[in-house]
Amino acid sequence: MGEQGRGSWRRTFNKYIGLGTAVLGMAIVLSSFLFLRNLFAWYATIMIGLLIVLAGFLYGAHPFLTSERRYFALREEVDRFIDLVRRLNAAAVAVGTEGEFEQVKVEMLKSVERMAELAGREGEAARAGG
Repeated sequence: MGEQGRGSWRRTFNKYIGLGTAVLGMAIVLSSFLFLRNLFAWYATIMIGLLIVLAGFLYGAHPFLTSERRYFALREEVDRFIDLVRRLNAAAVAVGTEGEFEQVKVEMLKSVERMAELAGREGEAARAGG
């Protein structure tokens, strides 16, 4: 269970960044009304506050701290397996491709065996070993 918490700071960050930037940006905008008398400083502070709110919105739309993947080799094998599923279906609906259908089934069984070997192995080292 301790392994599950690994990488959770990204989820927490992504979860609260929008709220945090909205609160911070609006606090800057609203405080400019209360504390600034200089018109140029007032406009600049409002622009900065609105840019902070916009940055939070844009990060929510396109977050860059999302990758928590650790099992790269297993993921590659799963992607390969999905391609095999597509090939299997294509062979199943095509006329006269029984041999290809059986060949894809054999490749799928081998892929499942590779997935079992790669399960739980982290990082780049698993790629070289698989």
